[in-house]
Amino acid sequence: MIKQLSSISSKDKNYLELLFIASVVISPLFLLTVSGWMTRIVVLCALLAFFVQYKTKKSSNPLHIKNQSNIYTKLLCISLSLPTIAVFLGQVFNGNLIASYYDSPIHILICVLVLLAVKNINCDTVKWMSYIFPVALIIALANIIVAPNLFWGTGRLTTNALDPLMFGSLSLTLGLLSLVSIKLDAIKSRWIMFYKLVGFAAGVYLSIASGSRTGWMALPLVGLLWLYVENHKYSIVTKAITMVTASILLFATYSASTVVHHRVNVAFQELSTYQWNPISPNADTSVGARISFVRIALFLFEKKPLSGWGDGNFENVINDPALNFASAGTKRVALEAGFHNDITANMVRSGVWGLTATILLFLVPAILFLRCLKSSKKNQRDVAFLAATFLICQFVSSMTMEIFTLKYSSSFYGLMIAILSGTIMSYNTVNYAGNTSKSS
Repeated sequence: MIKQLSSISSKDKNYLELLFIASVVISPLFLLTVSGWMTRIVVLCALLAFFVQYKTKKSSNPLHIKNQSNIYTKLLCISLSLPTIAVFLGQVFNGNLIASYYDSPIHILICVLVLLAVKNINCDTVKWMSYIFPVALIIALANIIVAPNLFWGTGRLTTNALDPLMFGSLSLTLGLLSLVSIKLDAIKSRWIMFYKLVGFAAGVYLSIASGSRTGWMALPLVGLLWLYVENHKYSIVTKAITMVTASILLFATYSASTVVHHRVNVAFQELSTYQWNPISPNADTSVGARISFVRIALFLFEKKPLSGWGDGNFENVINDPALNFASAGTKRVALEAGFHNDITANMVRSGVWGLTATILLFLVPAILFLRCLKSSKKNQRDVAFLAATFLICQFVSSMTMEIFTLKYSSSFYGLMIAILSGTIMSYNTVNYAGNTSKSS
């Protein structure tokens, strides 16, 4: 293998690097419309990253442990590896090794290669990828207009590639990424701005059309983050006007859209009627079931904190009297379809190892992104803001659906974290206190 790699000419290496960059840039293109797209593109990116990384390895400077960029690289590589380690440790304590459990974790693990390669290439990868977000949404919009997937009813539109929960969440994520990526353009072209605003509008519309509330809370959170990031630019009056305008827009959307109006009202009604110590089981509602899922997960975690239960291997305890707060339908969904929450799902699946892995998969990138919002380099700050936006969207969505247990959603998360983190760390400024130093 080493001989074969050494025989690659310099010209071929350049072509490989360009092919890698192209693959990374187009990775979100058919996320919403083509089944299996993301699981295939992440493997392609990882394979190309392996060759790109081999090319740059000899020319890289030695690692210095005190360099913050290298410390975060190591922490990110560890966090991307933890889901695989968590599944292994859970199975070791359970005494039962099942290969299929590694499908999603390994798709996250191979993104380590992408992270290292993106960090070592000299390219504004995220900026170029930002032009793909609106295209992906426009393609999805055309798809549901021409050939909508009506399996879940006319009030829950999606494509044939995704269920309404995932479709709505990812549509809103790409829409918000389209919007905040306007900051990446040094030359503010009106056409480019209009193009990205169209992408944002399409993302919001598709999220509403899906009938899924998953991820909606990300909108105000990203808005607050934007105000924080631009704090030094605007006066108190401007901020107040912005907040009032945003509130009016949210209220107008709530009033004008029957889907939003109905879904929000139902959510509040289901939350207010949930009984914590009921005489009879709680009704099998969307919000009520999710609260019960968390309570069931905590009960199961106490039983097997080190080994976990694997996937649906707790049928013998699901009817325990301590779980009488949950309806039979809610229990059946927990057994057959999971817990609709990444933290609880992985906590039940792999015990404390799954819980730790899931928290760190969010926490480590969050620390990097938030610290880089204070970087002295504008391009690093802007990419960090876009990265923080992505993380907010994914974290909010993960509270009501599972990301890390599905191959395509875990592939998307792992690949985006690798691309965003690698791009941030590829810039020279890595000292977040405002000083400059060269990253290796």
